[in-house]
Amino acid sequence: MLEASLTRGLHSLARRYCITKIDYWGRKYSRLIDQGRDREPDGIDHSLEAKKLFPRYIVLKAILAELERYIPEDFDSFSKAKVKITQVINEAVSFMTKANDDDNVTRNTMSEERSSFVSYLENVSAAKVMSQPPLFYRRKLSVPEIELLWTQLNDIWAIKTRGPWIPLDGSQNELTLAFMDDYFDSEVGYELLRKFLKEHGVNHVYELRELEFSPEYELELSAFTPTYAFNGEGFWCSKEMDWVIYASHENSITIGGEWLINKVKEVWSNWESRLWLDWEERLERGI
Repeated sequence: MLEASLTRGLHSLARRYCITKIDYWGRKYSRLIDQGRDREPDGIDHSLEAKKLFPRYIVLKAILAELERYIPEDFDSFSKAKVKITQVINEAVSFMTKANDDDNVTRNTMSEERSSFVSYLENVSAAKVMSQPPLFYRRKLSVPEIELLWTQLNDIWAIKTRGPWIPLDGSQNELTLAFMDDYFDSEVGYELLRKFLKEHGVNHVYELRELEFSPEYELELSAFTPTYAFNGEGFWCSKEMDWVIYASHENSITIGGEWLINKVKEVWSNWESRLWLDWEERLERGI
């Protein structure tokens, strides 16, 4: 029991470290951008200050994605968990870490962040590890799992692997509706969407992205927010495949599944006036 608690605590601690510091470094870099200090006078190259900052959250994102390939039950013991987590910290890479590895400053900055993380874990007390509250469940999917999910989405919903869907691809499906995502967010909201799914018996959700290098997950419902992000357009579904949500780069959110559409309509009296319009139509109508 003690061994299992230590292992769970270590895994949670490592994930929480990444999440906390990604947010910390990201906010510092945003302030640098706001102050106009992120670029050299040519407006193209990153400034030295930027190179000593943004690679930190880039490498932490790579580490977090790799840490979430595992769940605590994957480790036979606390000591083996610590060895594997340390290995992940030292070796995890991503498209973005590779893209910034040819510059001495950015490469050294990422190395510094890895070393700081390893040092933190080496010096953390057992009491600190044991006291870690559990984090939300999120597991990075394996390649076979991802391929199977894309196949099922294509078979059931005619969604091509990593391709656009309704409304951007011009296709139609009577069991779908596409809305303007800003109105959906402000007038329905994702908390209510999670409530509908919970009442339908959904506890875990699959998240797939358009960009091949983006991590894709199985995650608990509380961590589910179907929005377009840096990782690209997204698709969300559960193992039953009786619903699907698609968030595009054109400010659309598509709801698929008759039962889920009906739930949305019940709480959104003016839903018909919020059906998706492209930016030209929105400008023309003043919406």
